[in-house]
Amino acid sequence: MSSETVGVGHAAEPSALAGLDLSGTVTNLSRVRAKNRARLANSDLTRAFLEAGLALTDHAFTGSREAEGARQILSYVSRPRIVARAQADCPDLAPTEAKFRDRWAGQQDFLDDFVSYALVSRGVTLESAIDRWAEDLAAADGDVAGVVRRIADESVELFLDLPSYRLQLLTVTSAAADTVLAGAAAGLYAALGEAWHGLLERFLGPRGLRLRPGLTAEQVAALIQAVGEGAGLRLLAGIGYRAHDGEGPGALLASALLGLLLGAIDDGGGLSLDDAVDARFGR
Repeated sequence: MSSETVGVGHAAEPSALAGLDLSGTVTNLSRVRAKNRARLANSDLTRAFLEAGLALTDHAFTGSREAEGARQILSYVSRPRIVARAQADCPDLAPTEAKFRDRWAGQQDFLDDFVSYALVSRGVTLESAIDRWAEDLAAADGDVAGVVRRIADESVELFLDLPSYRLQLLTVTSAAADTVLAGAAAGLYAALGEAWHGLLERFLGPRGLRLRPGLTAEQVAALIQAVGEGAGLRLLAGIGYRAHDGEGPGALLASALLGLLLGAIDDGGGLSLDDAVDARFGR
């Protein structure tokens, strides 16, 4: 079996996308026939080059001295850097610039595929986490708040640990001027929106709960994402929340999520969110 076939072990850590078909994600390869492009998209060496980009992303946003000159968007994933990192991580695959060029004719072709790969990688990781959190919430009985606080703690750890979150921020801020970036970002948010929607249904349905009139699960899912990303952005910017004794790193996010749940779920009065606010605070 060739060293470029899927499944050959190498020195790099297992990817979130290991075993996932990449033929629909890595689409700018220099092969005319679709069959050849699909095989090349899923080869270990193609994955190694893309994983090298993620490793360099992590390095570029850690504030290291070497990365200080690499702040221009995606300048840190130049071909020589990618090949050098892949050689260091996967020497048995013998990465070379020639093999890189055999895959991507131009640097922009690689960058487009890399952004798509990075965001799909982030989506797969978060969807797995959300599915696990949905199971935890479905099983929670008298300690729903405790489960929500643990989910918040795990969420902020993912924000800080995943290099693809940093790339997501760059992608979102640049999407308006780039159709490739816009498409990659839209795909990520659609997948995560469905995952959060599923979590809400699994939490509300067995408990006989429903959202307030005028609110949909899709809206609440989008709000959960927005609140979580806002907390993650503050953390990455170094704007921390001074947690009290016994509080976890996601204490601020947990409070926001608990408040969101209380406000969004119908308490039995059948009031819309606006009506509930007027009834509570009106004179």
